[in-house]
Amino acid sequence: MSLWAITPIKSFKRPKSRLGDVLTLEDRRVLVKFMLGRILLSQRKSKLFTNYLIVTEDSNVIDYVKKLGFKAFLQKKPGLNNGITEASKRAIKGGAKGILIIHGDIPRTSSSILQSVAKKHKKLIKTYKQGITISPDSEGEGTNCMVCTPPDLIKFKYGPGSCLAHLETAHRAGIQVRLYRSKKLEFDIDRDADLSKLIKKSGYTNVKEYINSIKNE
Repeated sequence: MSLWAITPIKSFKRPKSRLGDVLTLEDRRVLVKFMLGRILLSQRKSKLFTNYLIVTEDSNVIDYVKKLGFKAFLQKKPGLNNGITEASKRAIKGGAKGILIIHGDIPRTSSSILQSVAKKHKKLIKTYKQGITISPDSEGEGTNCMVCTPPDLIKFKYGPGSCLAHLETAHRAGIQVRLYRSKKLEFDIDRDADLSKLIKKSGYTNVKEYINSIKNE
């Protein structure tokens, strides 16, 4: 199966505004770039994907991922759902039979986790020929990672409560869904508490030490 990776990243201009009380704008940019880079390199290391699509509203993202050996494109219409829809159409045009969508702010993503998600999805497709596999966030509300076969099987409903929205959409259409729960994939960075956990898990005691460490990676 030709599986393509789709990674949406809106912009580097004013990222993660909720972290503004603990990180400067420049430090937030460092953090976002670091997380995105880890995810893209994990995708490559997994050897799962025929191609990689990074979709964005910011040309600076294109320049950054180019340095990592990836290509991004500017979406025509603003908004997360529009960007992912445009990427899925590109994937179909390129011959993709399935897509794996993962957000750019899931710092504990690894090649082995991506392989596990793909393996679970493969079992679903072997039985039903089509379907989606969702890995939700820690609260079961967001859709941190989703695999779709075929790529346009479902209308994307990203935003608040997206996990339930995707499940309901699939149920109404008679689409088979599987949930894949992972401590690593459910961990995203949106709030101060999330950042504190990441710093602790990374072996650092404060924000400054952590940011300085990832600047050098």
